[in-house]
Amino acid sequence: MDSSLVKKYILSTFTIFLITLCLEVFVFNYSSWRSMGSEQITVAADARTDDEYLFISDPYELNDDLKNVYVDLEVENNDLAYVSVMLTDEGDKYPYSTAEYVVCDQVARSGYSNVYPFGKAKTVQVKVRTLEGCPASIHKIVLNARKPIDFKGVRALMVFLTLLFGYLIFTKSFIHSIPFDVKKKWQYPVTILVMILIIILGKKLSTADKLLLNTPWPHHLQYQELARSLEKGTVVLTEREVHPGLLSSENPYDTISLQMEGVTYSMDYAFYKGNYYAYFGIVPEVLLFYPYHMLTGGNLPNQFACFAMYVLLVIGVFILVAELIRWLSKEVPYIFYLLLCASLCLCANTVYLVIRPDVYNIPIISGTAFSFLGLGLWLLSLNTDKTVVRRLALFAGSFSMALVVGCRPQLAILSLAAVILFMWKRDGKERDLFSKKTLMETICFVVPYALVAVLVCWYNFARFGNIFDFGAAYSLTSNDMTHRGFNFDRLLRSLFCFLLQPPVVGTDYPFLDIAKIEGSHMGKFLYEYTYGGMLVSNAFVFSLWILLFKGFGKSSKKLMEMIFLFVVSGLIIAGFDANAAGVIYRYTCDFAPAVMLAALSCWITYLDQSDSNTSYRLISRIAYVCMILAFAYSLLTALAPGISVCIKNDSPVLFYGIADYFNF
Repeated sequence: MDSSLVKKYILSTFTIFLITLCLEVFVFNYSSWRSMGSEQITVAADARTDDEYLFISDPYELNDDLKNVYVDLEVENNDLAYVSVMLTDEGDKYPYSTAEYVVCDQVARSGYSNVYPFGKAKTVQVKVRTLEGCPASIHKIVLNARKPIDFKGVRALMVFLTLLFGYLIFTKSFIHSIPFDVKKKWQYPVTILVMILIIILGKKLSTADKLLLNTPWPHHLQYQELARSLEKGTVVLTEREVHPGLLSSENPYDTISLQMEGVTYSMDYAFYKGNYYAYFGIVPEVLLFYPYHMLTGGNLPNQFACFAMYVLLVIGVFILVAELIRWLSKEVPYIFYLLLCASLCLCANTVYLVIRPDVYNIPIISGTAFSFLGLGLWLLSLNTDKTVVRRLALFAGSFSMALVVGCRPQLAILSLAAVILFMWKRDGKERDLFSKKTLMETICFVVPYALVAVLVCWYNFARFGNIFDFGAAYSLTSNDMTHRGFNFDRLLRSLFCFLLQPPVVGTDYPFLDIAKIEGSHMGKFLYEYTYGGMLVSNAFVFSLWILLFKGFGKSSKKLMEMIFLFVVSGLIIAGFDANAAGVIYRYTCDFAPAVMLAALSCWITYLDQSDSNTSYRLISRIAYVCMILAFAYSLLTALAPGISVCIKNDSPVLFYGIADYFNF
């Protein structure tokens, strides 16, 4: 590299470092500078909430500037208190109350909050509220407290890396001239390092929700129960006691009537002909839970199973993206290869699955992992000239894709990619499968499906007497799925929620809230929540909108076929879930792989530096911005509230500790 360029990069890096330092010290610590020189006033000390779990300080005649309030307290049986300020000022003769802010007694800086009266504050009272059964000991309440400067190294590092990377992307830097190339050996250790970092992040996410580490709900232990039943030689969940009223009920799937009639039942278990079964996919059981139980005699925690599948997903993504680039014959910068992989691994839907490692999400992340790995291995078989490698990759890819059926059956529609990859003639060439010259390849493709089909069909028949019945309709859930039927109005409303509903974004941490799902559907419209439709919330898939309005010009037929297949597959899966079950955010994780793969194919084509129909510089900048926005959305999804399980409710110290990074 030219010495002048080296000097330029060093100078630019140092400049970005200085900018980061200024941001961290002066901008992110604005509240600390604002409070410097203030005269601290203690308005309460050594107090305690009353029998109604309230404490209100005596009115204090301030008649001066009010910059902030600081509350130092301890809460019993909980970590949280809710503080508001009642005051009069130069613009308000009568008292008014500010919004509440949350104090987590294990996050010291959460006790501070800026206050913004109209002019000088006249009288000030501070109100402290806690939840019932959680009294608080209030050590002190201080007005105009001097908030110490808090230099957060992690925040500074993230800002520095973001600015540095933005500089490299938005200038003619060296990263644009380094192409992704599987033949360059130096790229392998770098790629592995990035994979390890993503896996470590996934491990942190999988342990973030403290409630789920102990699996407090019985119905979340179905895989563990099934392992003990299989040990006894049966697929019936023998530990589940069947209430006599359930056996005699006219419709055991009408759970509302069961509750009204006092009939106890096991929520979210499959019930069929007098027995309880697990309707979740058998593959995670066979690969993880049952072997673990047989080897140790114990129960594999859901968290470890979910994380194991996440590791497989990461491996599959890096293989898939690499082989897709080769299959499309595109020239993509190496840095964008890494970004594309990270975008798939840390997609908001995947992050949601990892951070909520419960029984519902294990088969979904398993199906996603096997889908990515299987497609990647299929592409590897097409990209290699070595016969042995081609056949092994084809066999392993088909085996992985077949396992999807035993995880999340609806995801098996992605196996249709084989039609375009292997079975259609391309450019007048012989088919890659089902031809006289490809007999061994055809065997390698078909045999894994046959082997897995034997297991899945046996399991279905042993439970429900039908090899094609996976049992989801027999779930004792919030509605009778055996009579749910098809409804076009319900389908359209659900697809809107899944795909096009705008996210609910606000100015208060964690900035993303549950989307409001309302409507006038004249029937039972079942929903929990989402965080916005995937096509308008996740910026990574914005490449599909670019395709819609711009197109590819003279793009290859196989590329357009693949994109069309993935989009249609995603819509079919979304429609199936919407009609069969309802609008729940984890169901977006079913069709997310298909949509993300379509978007990935678009980005690879747009980022192709050899494509004369595309302005690489413009598209690379758009892609960079979209990926940063997608990562931000994933982070917000991890922190966003939920109806029951979420970081805010289950790990408040972590939640409000992160909140401090946004308190400027």
